[in-house]
Amino acid sequence: MKKLLGLALITAVLLSGCGEVQISINKDQEVEAETASKKKENEKVDLISDEPESEKTREADKQKAILRFINEDIYKVAEYEVVAFQSLASVSGVNYTDDQTVYRELTTNTIPAYKKALNEAQGIEAEIPELEEMGDRVVTATQTFYDALILEKKAIEDQDEGLINESNAKMEEYYKLVDAYHSDMKLLAEEYNVTYDLNEPKQNVEEL
Repeated sequence: MKKLLGLALITAVLLSGCGEVQISINKDQEVEAETASKKKENEKVDLISDEPESEKTREADKQKAILRFINEDIYKVAEYEVVAFQSLASVSGVNYTDDQTVYRELTTNTIPAYKKALNEAQGIEAEIPELEEMGDRVVTATQTFYDALILEKKAIEDQDEGLINESNAKMEEYYKLVDAYHSDMKLLAEEYNVTYDLNEPKQNVEEL
C-alpha cells in the first residue's frame, strides 16, 4: 500500500486546545454569590425567586458548572487525546516507515488511548441544560475520530486505499466538528461572563 498521507499527520489536539478558563467577575460578586448560596441552603430559599441575590446565585452556579465542564470533564478527555495523537503522529507523515509499524502502533497505543478518550466523553454528565448540547458535540467529535482510527486499521489489514481515504475524511470531519464546538463553547462561556481561552494542552500526560 502507498504511504499513509493526508490527515494522518496530526498537527494539533483540537478538542483539548482549551486551557484553563477564568470567571470574569470581581471578588465582591463572588463573595455575594457564595453568601447567597449558603443562605439558600440554610433557609431553603425558593429557586424560582426573582430577587436579585437569587439571580446572582443561579448565574454563579452556572459559571462554576461551565468551569468544571471545561477544566475537568473536557480535560479528562484531552489527556487521552494527547496520548493518542502523539502516538499516531509518531508513525505517520514524515515519521512513516511502513504499514506494519503503523498497524502495530495503532493497535497497541493509539486506538486503546483514544477509546479511553471516547469513554470519558460518553461519561460526561451536563450539570446544566446549557451544557447538554456541548457534551453531545464532544461525544460526536470523539466518536468520529475513533471511527477514523478503526477505518485506518481496517485499511491496513485489507490493504484498501479507499478505506484510507474514508479515514482521512472522518478526520477532516472531526476537525470541523471541533472548530464548531470551540466557537459555540466560547459564545456560551461569554454569555455567563466566563473567559474561554484556547491555549496549548499540557504535554506531560500521566501514564495510562
